[in-house]
Amino acid sequence: MAGYSVQGEAHRILQEDLLEDARLGISRSIADAAKKIEFTGGDSQPFVPSPCKMTESGSALTALVAASGSAVAADRYGIEHQEIEVNTDVATLFLESVLLPTINGQHYLKNEHMQKEMGKADIYQMGEPIHRFSTNVYQTKDGRWYHLHGSMNAGPTMKMMQVEEQKASEDEAKKIYAEKVAQWDSTEIERTANEQFKQAGTVCNFPEEFFASEHGKIMGEEPLWTSKTLPAPRKPWPQVSADSEYKPLAGIKVVDFSRVIAAPAISKILALLGADVLKISNTNLPEVGAVMIELNTGKRDASLDLKTPEGKKAFTELVEGADVLVDGYRPGVLSKLGFDSASLRKLNPTLIYVRENCYGFKGPLSYRSGWQQISDCLVGISWLQGKFLGLNEPVVPLFPNSDYQTGLAGAAAVLGALLARTKDEVTYDIDVSLTQYNIWYYRLGQYDEEQQTQLRSRNQGFEVRHDDDMLNLVMKTHAAIKKSHPDIFTHPEYFWNMSGKEWGLEDDILILAPAFKYEKSKLGYSVPSGSRGRSKPEWLS
Repeated sequence: MAGYSVQGEAHRILQEDLLEDARLGISRSIADAAKKIEFTGGDSQPFVPSPCKMTESGSALTALVAASGSAVAADRYGIEHQEIEVNTDVATLFLESVLLPTINGQHYLKNEHMQKEMGKADIYQMGEPIHRFSTNVYQTKDGRWYHLHGSMNAGPTMKMMQVEEQKASEDEAKKIYAEKVAQWDSTEIERTANEQFKQAGTVCNFPEEFFASEHGKIMGEEPLWTSKTLPAPRKPWPQVSADSEYKPLAGIKVVDFSRVIAAPAISKILALLGADVLKISNTNLPEVGAVMIELNTGKRDASLDLKTPEGKKAFTELVEGADVLVDGYRPGVLSKLGFDSASLRKLNPTLIYVRENCYGFKGPLSYRSGWQQISDCLVGISWLQGKFLGLNEPVVPLFPNSDYQTGLAGAAAVLGALLARTKDEVTYDIDVSLTQYNIWYYRLGQYDEEQQTQLRSRNQGFEVRHDDDMLNLVMKTHAAIKKSHPDIFTHPEYFWNMSGKEWGLEDDILILAPAFKYEKSKLGYSVPSGSRGRSKPEWLS
């Protein structure tokens, strides 16, 4: 469309939808730092086949993170706000970065050694089709569409659906679940999954249905993130060595108590800015192995069982020395283990406590567990995607978009809180959720009819359906981008080398570089990603 550019729209979103939202409490210093941002990119037009402003949203949130980091560096080191470049192409690739790593030019999922390493986390063999497609969109008896979700253990969902353990192809597994879901009324399967079997799942709403619901009305009043101010001693920035290279978060200690994408993305971004991030895993619990190579970048990893006295003691000592705790487990898990907001502040009065979940922390559905796809279907983003493709069915957005962009929002919130903590006698409880992001994302508006027509034309041959799961969606969308925007993967500066030694590899791993650059501050990860439990549960200094 004449006059439209993703760079211009990203700038507008940054200025009008982020910096001018008083509810977010963004400081004047961050807003001033944002004045030195330049949006660049090889393509001025949208290229992801989606009706929503994925590139523009991600670029604007990346810019907010970058501006916040610049404001922190200026405060710590006495330097001017820096010139910042935000590349909208790389900001788009960030949304699929979980599947971009390569080893010697080969996709990491094809590397035999990494297959074994990732398999260690896949305790319940979720790669088996009969397990894998317990997570998918299927049609119910009353004609609605329902997102079934088997989480990281398909067992409870298979029991609910009366699906037997068996060998099946992908198509056979889809057919089995489709026939089972078709026997249920939509409201009954959602109630049974969430209330009886404690499994994530939701009916695929249209946006107007969501906003008319009780949960939609309540969460619709919430900002992109929610910060609660708590009294605490003022906490100055930690002392750093002369060779800190103006890293914004040098010396900041972050406990990452989370799995999968959204919350781990928060701590990964903080690691990029110089924080010492210690991920708390539990090798007795499953994780999605495919995401670990990318999302654990910059983090050490200690295995603790918080249900044991030894694990609880080690976790307590870590919290006592931390600046930030990122909690991305099912709502209430950490509290039940004895670590709620009040008890955490008894251990460490200045701690910034970040919670991330699916539904948000208010409203009648706040207690439920959930995933990116669940929020996308709840809010109605999946119906927008399906309609854009000319389908009368919902299609989950093509990347783990709400996951990664919630991570960006959470990181921006933490940076603002860290800066504010040095000025006043305060600390913060910060709540971010996939649903808060999706509401904000929806309200940015969608592309107009002419733009959508151009996008479909640009992506001729692109076909996905309701029963394409996230792996298939990302792979097909990646192929579409390579076809419509072939030069985007030919820029060596868009990628960084990371050592593979912590995975037991002799070779380096190629990963996506950050989408922003500073004039002075150095970005980078102090450690590569690696296997779970390889680190001691202690701070380095």
